Amino acid sequence: MIIANPIYDVVFKYLLEDVGIARELLSTILGEEVQSLELKPQETATETGGGINILRFDFKAIIKKKNGEQSKVLIELQKAKQAFDVMRFRRYLGENYRKEDVVTMEQDGTEKRPLPIVTIYFLGFPLDNIASGAVKINREYRDIVTQEILDIKEDFVELLTHDSYLIQVRKLAKTARNKLERVLQVFSPIYQSTTDKHQLDFQGEMDDPLIKKMVDRLGRAIASEEIREKMDVEDELDRVFEREMKKLTSIIAEKESQLLNEQQRAEKEKKRAEKEKKRAEEEKKRAEEEKKRAEEEIQKNLELQRQIEALKKQIKP
Repeated sequence: MIIANPIYDVVFKYLLEDVGIARELLSTILGEEVQSLELKPQETATETGGGINILRFDFKAIIKKKNGEQSKVLIELQKAKQAFDVMRFRRYLGENYRKEDVVTMEQDGTEKRPLPIVTIYFLGFPLDNIASGAVKINREYRDIVTQEILDIKEDFVELLTHDSYLIQVRKLAKTARNKLERVLQVFSPIYQSTTDKHQLDFQGEMDDPLIKKMVDRLGRAIASEEIREKMDVEDELDRVFEREMKKLTSIIAEKESQLLNEQQRAEKEKKRAEKEKKRAEEEKKRAEEEKKRAEEEIQKNLELQRQIEALKKQIKP
């Protein structure tokens, strides 16, 4: 089936603005049931400064864990098409750590409290040292002395640390091994059309209700003239970014070459100065040795002179 390519920000945004799809997708990624999900539209932003596209969503969710416990969390989802400035991600994360949410107390009244945070990153570029398409970076409580893993949770710790999930669309498995990989195949570039990169010819499994919902919505997206025009704008931004990156890469290469030449010249000058210093030290040492020999010769002459004078005195009539 022909669908819109969700690597485009406008398509990805259109897909996840369906809260039902977003809730089921997040449940699949987290491996826990997202019982309710609230998209905070005022927190949704696309940043293209410097040609770096980062699409950001903030969701407030109630999650039912496998042990039956419920917890309210803030889910921060970001998507980047190109290699990114990591400080942007850190800045967004820092903003969410400062936020508080109104929590209903067991007794009457409410109060503002920070929520635990979960971060999910969809990356349109590969990371050098991670080969897997989907990775969870989680926390554990471990006794440093005994190395025992502690089966506990502490609010103080939960609010200061967070779990992260990485989805590398270019490294997704070609053959799905579980539900998560079947769902994520909707984002896989292996289905990208050779004639129109705006669309994918999705050939994955359609038995799963979530996949069908996602494919149906992405099918509507590719039929939208407005969305296709916005994809064209993203393409132009990417071309501008690539041109600027080539210029910047050329400038950096030139500066690095200049720096290398300067370093080589400085190294040669340092070696020359060290040789001069060594030569000067050897000259100084020779001069001191000559001076010492001359002083010794003078002392010998003086001693000889004293001996001559003494002999003269002895032979006087």
